[in-house]
Amino acid sequence: MKKALTLAVLALFVAPVANGAIMFDGSPGTAAPPPTLGSYTMTAFPPDPQPLSVDVTSVASPLGGDVDFSIPLSHRVIGSGWATWSHGYTGDVYFTNFAPDVTLTLPTDTGAFYFYVEPNTFSDFEFEATAQDGTSSGTILINGSSGAKYFGFYGTGGDTVDTISVVNTDGGASGFAIGEFGIALVPEPASLGLLALGGLAVLRRRR
Repeated sequence: MKKALTLAVLALFVAPVANGAIMFDGSPGTAAPPPTLGSYTMTAFPPDPQPLSVDVTSVASPLGGDVDFSIPLSHRVIGSGWATWSHGYTGDVYFTNFAPDVTLTLPTDTGAFYFYVEPNTFSDFEFEATAQDGTSSGTILINGSSGAKYFGFYGTGGDTVDTISVVNTDGGASGFAIGEFGIALVPEPASLGLLALGGLAVLRRRR
């Protein structure tokens, strides 16, 4: 009986949550990013100290690690190298140098990540973002004049967001900018192990 109870405690505290998935949320549209995405509290990226109008291949995350770009992107800020955005944002953006797509590789244990996209040309263009498991934003129409839109991906059941590919699906946008990043990490698995050890200690005291 005691052995069975011990196994039950271990299963409760150690077994991973099944049926995890990656989800997409684009509901903010052109509005400012909300403080949460899924179950995660998000941390916005601080100003990027890298030089302006210079091609960069990554940007540092405020929670550690880097967001890596599959191609060099030109570092701009709104009003200095990039004309418009949305909801009053004036910070860092990264121009694809006229390329129609880019893939972001996120830091290890990224549980949620958001960003905005705006086309280079002042007109409407279609974009799609896809996570590494195939979860897609679907086609989103974005205007290049103050029309930057929100893309948010988050994991459930312990799943992480590893990569996100962004593409101008109808072409003609003459490239685009991504920017205004936010991130959250999955909970440390070590905390579950500590809970399991605590449960075993209680059982041993009762034997």
